[in-house]
Amino acid sequence: MFDSARPYSFHIELTDKCNSGCPMCGRTDAMNRCRANEAKVRKIELTLADFEAQFTPAFCRQVEEVQFGGGLGDALAASECLEICDYLTAQSVRLVVSTNGGLRSLDWWRRFGAVMGRNGSHLELHVDGLRDTNALYRVNTDFDKIMANAAAYLATGAVADWYYILFRHNEHQVEEARDLARDIGFRHFVLIDTIRFGASRRFDYVLPDGTPAALEPARLSAADYRARFRTASEAEEAAAAAPPALPAGSKAAQAAAGINGIRCKAQMLNRPYITADGNVSACCWIDHSEEERGLQAAAGRQFADYNIRSRPLEDILRDEPFAGLFQRGWQQGEGAICRRKCGEGVRNKRLRL
Repeated sequence: MFDSARPYSFHIELTDKCNSGCPMCGRTDAMNRCRANEAKVRKIELTLADFEAQFTPAFCRQVEEVQFGGGLGDALAASECLEICDYLTAQSVRLVVSTNGGLRSLDWWRRFGAVMGRNGSHLELHVDGLRDTNALYRVNTDFDKIMANAAAYLATGAVADWYYILFRHNEHQVEEARDLARDIGFRHFVLIDTIRFGASRRFDYVLPDGTPAALEPARLSAADYRARFRTASEAEEAAAAAPPALPAGSKAAQAAAGINGIRCKAQMLNRPYITADGNVSACCWIDHSEEERGLQAAAGRQFADYNIRSRPLEDILRDEPFAGLFQRGWQQGEGAICRRKCGEGVRNKRLRL
């Protein structure tokens, strides 16, 4: 699955701590006033020492990019987020940091911008509306503080993109938000079609003040909005920026071709996943699943054997199930999670306007 001869691109969760209470997030107890679900949130985080031990200068020369995601927490809530970013960019590792933007001081954001601007790293700022709508999903965040933080960051010359999940309550503000993003200096404005509604057309929750509320899907998709707003010149520019074809016969091309209908994104990007407790997995979808435990058992290993705090990261990546068990399972029609996510493509859709 993972190839040490190709540059790595890691997906890492720095922490499960967060300032927000997004109703559809796995860490949120939506019907309990959007408080953190104590059964899932352990207030854990990776430290600078973890990165210094595993992402040594020698190993960093094999790492092209690290993405700090927000699956169960906000990267900026990690105590040593800035120090970790500073360490990695100093090793020429490009970063992509995802956040709701509601944490930290203006001075912190200026220092963060200087660190991110060092090597072309960029920020993914997730703001799902404007002053009157953003907090309907990004519960407990302050739109004005987010915009002030963004302005301080962008003033350093660092790069940021604005990400916007489409809902019924914010779809009327798409054009206004896109224009604001351009005025402030964001590089891209990106719309997201969420899969979290599933077959339902409504998601009920309770706001922190006890008010019942409900989310509903937008009437138009991200593709609909792009068709509506994108000019012919912008479409031509996007086509010109499309990634080049992969060299025939290369390992990247083989990964893109897939196995038995599964085109594993982690394999294509050579991107392992590391959780806030140090567990190494193929991706965020299979992490901590029974499917993953079965593969680890087939390799003669236990769950604890895949943690960077007990074993070198490079050794883990060379071991099974990454070395061949995943691929053999796909060939035999196994891997329900892999098939759903990387065969059927059941994932959020993101499109730039």
